[in-house]
Amino acid sequence: MIDITKESSLLDPITKYIKRKGFRLHVSELPFYERRVDIYGFSKKKNKTIAIELKLHKWKKAIEQALLYQLCADEAYIAMPKKFVGRVNLELLAKYGIGLISISETGRCQKMVEAKQSSVMRIGYKNNHIDYLQRNING
Repeated sequence: MIDITKESSLLDPITKYIKRKGFRLHVSELPFYERRVDIYGFSKKKNKTIAIELKLHKWKKAIEQALLYQLCADEAYIAMPKKFVGRVNLELLAKYGIGLISISETGRCQKMVEAKQSSVMRIGYKNNHIDYLQRNING
């Protein structure tokens, strides 16, 4: 069981989840402008990047952050405890192309909404982050 009252407790399950999905290189708290991407990952095989914002329940704030992260990642997701997923406006996520991952109290992650390829992603930001991961993170 994980403590779903702390955002930091969501990090381990979501990190394991993205590794299983092929994002072998990843880092937490990657600086991007005045924010920090909770988890940023890169799949060399897919040549794809992913940015994930962890939130306990403030999904509207998470959408704001995920919109920013679409500038530096192919896909942006919000990840939050399963018991709060029902509060999220799924139509709004779909409108903006943001994905949603639920995390159960046992740590099981499930994709609820698929993220769309970002139409605003800037290749320079993406490449800088990939370079950082390849230089500093062991995959």
